Amino acid sequence: MSFDDKDFLISTALEKIQAGSNLIEQLNKYKQVPGTQKIQRKINQEIKFLRKVLSSDSLKVNHVTCSNLTHYSFLVKVLMFQKDIVHLDCGFQNEERENPLRVDIVCENGIKWVKVVARNTKSLIEAAQGRASYGAKSIVDQAEEYVQCAKENLYMFQEPKVTFYFSNHLDEELHKEIISTGVELITLDDNSNISESCSSSEDILDNITTLNLDITTMLAYISSLTNGSSRWVFKEPILTEQAEKETAVPLKPILEDVFKNRKLICCEAAYKSFQDIVNLLGGPNEKQRAKELTERMEICQDVPEIPTELSALSFCGKIKERSLKIFAFGMLRKAVTVTSNEGFIRSAKMQGINVPVFIHQARALTEAKEETAQKLSS
Repeated sequence: MSFDDKDFLISTALEKIQAGSNLIEQLNKYKQVPGTQKIQRKINQEIKFLRKVLSSDSLKVNHVTCSNLTHYSFLVKVLMFQKDIVHLDCGFQNEERENPLRVDIVCENGIKWVKVVARNTKSLIEAAQGRASYGAKSIVDQAEEYVQCAKENLYMFQEPKVTFYFSNHLDEELHKEIISTGVELITLDDNSNISESCSSSEDILDNITTLNLDITTMLAYISSLTNGSSRWVFKEPILTEQAEKETAVPLKPILEDVFKNRKLICCEAAYKSFQDIVNLLGGPNEKQRAKELTERMEICQDVPEIPTELSALSFCGKIKERSLKIFAFGMLRKAVTVTSNEGFIRSAKMQGINVPVFIHQARALTEAKEETAQKLSS
């Protein structure tokens, strides 16, 4: 069969429409990942176009062979191989570009950038040899651009690893050229197998030696909830909710794993607020644990100035001056800030700022509240 056969052409278009619908369904697994719905809308547009040309009897060969569904199909296939996905179709600023550089998949909590390439080998080679349309960049040019952009957009004070996934094998010369740019190259053909991966907090903080503790983290670490006393129903619903979460997933082992073999620091502003809260609300055991934690930390002077990338943040909602000082302190000390202050991080991201953080669930001081709480049976 060939595309000259009208029935075959129609059948192929219908198969692509069904494949597109399947892709949208597969992406529902990632619906909480930013950018997923945008990809689903683009796939739906491709489906609607094919349906339109079919219904109007104007279907042509290039409608099938040039459909972007080929790209999206490969994107979803590559997506299945990734772990800790944080964004799809994410834009990053680059000094040499007027518009943001689009990264297909940001994963491994942000330290890996993925670009998928579903073009055939012949067109890639022709572009690399300068035989592409005017103004089109070759795959080697694109690789260099992605590496440069990664250098300008550090994650956890590290340059993200750029990986290009190809649906077709490249010739040896082009393969070497791409590798020489610093890009990792992986080919996924039809025989590739999908494998599940997972990561621990140690993977996320690889190569990080210093941690900046936020007030929320210090409180969570010494809380009665995280130290063996979580089976309570409190008068305050928020505390009961935290107790239930703590019983289901204990936080202290997670923090201990993150703290292990790393230097712990905090700024004076964070420490003062921590001490004020402990003195006001802490029970005797929580106060003792606060003293022990203090002995493990180095308390440093507040930052003299806010880093340029943070100084542009506007004070609204979750962006408070004290929080700004704490996160700025971590960035200037090249330390990842450990925090449960998701509001600040979310607000910062909305303003285009990525702050190096390890986020955990919140836990309040509860020892003094146990006197009026109901104890649950074991």
